Amino acid sequence: MQVLNLLVKPIWILIIDAAVQDVLSPEVYGNYFALFNFSMLFFIVLDLGLNSFNITEVSRDNTKIASLAGSILGLKLMLSVVYVGIVFSVGYILGYTSQEFSLLILLCGIQILSSFVQYFRSIVASLQRFKLDGVFLVLDRVLVIAFVSALLWGEIPLLSLTITRFALAQVLSLSLVVLVLLVFLRNHLGNMRISFQLNSLRPLMKKAWPFAILVTLMGVYTYMDGVMIKQLVGDAEAGTYALGYRFYFAILMFAQVFSGVLLPFFSKNINNTEIIQKITSYTARLLLFGGIILSCLSMVYGLDVLEIINPKRANDASAVVLALLMFGFLGSVLTLVYGALLTAAKELKWLNRFAAITLGLNLMLNYALIPSYGAQGAASATLVSQVFFGCMCYVICFKMFNLQWKKSQAISVLAGVTLLPLSIIYTKQYLTDTLVHFMMISVAIVLGAYLFNLFEVRHLKSLRRK
Repeated sequence: MQVLNLLVKPIWILIIDAAVQDVLSPEVYGNYFALFNFSMLFFIVLDLGLNSFNITEVSRDNTKIASLAGSILGLKLMLSVVYVGIVFSVGYILGYTSQEFSLLILLCGIQILSSFVQYFRSIVASLQRFKLDGVFLVLDRVLVIAFVSALLWGEIPLLSLTITRFALAQVLSLSLVVLVLLVFLRNHLGNMRISFQLNSLRPLMKKAWPFAILVTLMGVYTYMDGVMIKQLVGDAEAGTYALGYRFYFAILMFAQVFSGVLLPFFSKNINNTEIIQKITSYTARLLLFGGIILSCLSMVYGLDVLEIINPKRANDASAVVLALLMFGFLGSVLTLVYGALLTAAKELKWLNRFAAITLGLNLMLNYALIPSYGAQGAASATLVSQVFFGCMCYVICFKMFNLQWKKSQAISVLAGVTLLPLSIIYTKQYLTDTLVHFMMISVAIVLGAYLFNLFEVRHLKSLRRK
C-alpha cells in the first residue's frame, strides 16, 4: 500500500497541482500558497498533539480506543471553532481582504477535515493495520485528483478551474474520506460517547500538551516561510518559492511514508534496543542516501526538472530555491527518523527546547534574508533550520539510546558521502554529454549503495512484517 502512496502523491503534487499553477497567474497561486501556509500555522490548535499521544497510548493498549475517542473528538470539535476564530483574528490584523477571507474559510475547512482524517488514521495505525492506513493515506488524493482533473481538462460548461473550485474540490474529497473512516472504525467506536465536559478533557490535555508544543514549534518554522514572503515581498515572489517548493514537498512525502510507520513501530518496540538500533540505522542511511543523490541532482539539473513540471513558469530563481530546499531535506530526514524515535519514547523535553531554538533561528534568518533575496532567502533559512533541528534530534538519540557506529561502517558511509557529490556535481563541468554523465551517476549510485551498506535488506524484514 505504501507503493500506492508513492505513486499517488507525486501525481497530485507534480502533475495536478503543477497544472493548476500553470493555469492560474503567479499572483493568484502565490496568494493561495501563502494563505494555505498561513492556515497551516495554526493547525496545532486542531491537534494539540492528540494524534501523536493517541498513537503512543493505543499502540500499547488497543482497549483504550473508545474511551479516548469520546474525549478527543469532543475536544477537537471545540478546537475547530477556536481555530477558525484565531485564523480570522490574525488575518484581520495582517490586513487580509474580503476576497482573501473567502478563500481562507475554505482553507480552514481543509485543515479541520484533515485533522479529523489524521486522527482516525492514527487509530488505524495504532491497530498496526498499516496496509489499510496506506489506503486511507492516499484516498483523499485519489479523489481530489479526479475532481481537479475534471476541472482542468473535462471541459465541463460553467465548471472551469478557479482557485475557489480548487479549494472546494479538496474539501469534498476530505469529507468523503472522513465518512469512509467512520464506517471502517464503527466497531471500535461503537461504544463511544462524545464528551464536551472540560473536567473530563483536562487530564487528556495535560498529557497531550508536550506533543502539542512540539507540533506547534515545528509547524510554525516549517510553514512561516510562505507567509513571510507574502507579507515582505508580495504574492509573485511567493509563487516563485512555490515552484521550487513543490518538488521538495513531493520528495518529503516519500520520506514521510517511513515516518508514518516508524512512530507506532517504535512505540510498540521501544524496549527492544536491538530492533530500534537496526531500524533507525538502516532507515536513516537509506533516506540520507536518497537525499544526497537528489540534492546533488537538483543543484545540477534543477531547472531542467522544473521545466518538465512547470514548463510555463520555471525560472532560474525557482531552480535555486529547489536546490537549497533539497539540501535542507537532509535535515528533514534526520528529524523524520530520530524525531519519531524520541516522540515514541515520550522524550519531548529536549525536542521542544531545540524546536524553540530552531523557530527563533528561522524567524531571524527569514527577516534578515527575505527582503534582500526573496524566495531564495526563505529557502536558505529553511535549509539552515531543518539541518540544525535534524542534527539535534540525532545527537539526543545518540546519547539517549546509546546508538553505536562501527568504525568500518562510519568510514564506508563517509566514503559514500564523498563519492556522490563528486560524481554528480564536480564531474558535470567536464562532461558535455548528459547521457555519459547519467551513466557515471548510475555507477556511483550502485557503488554508493554498497558503501552505505544498503544491500542488507534483512534489517527491514521485521518492519515490513509489522
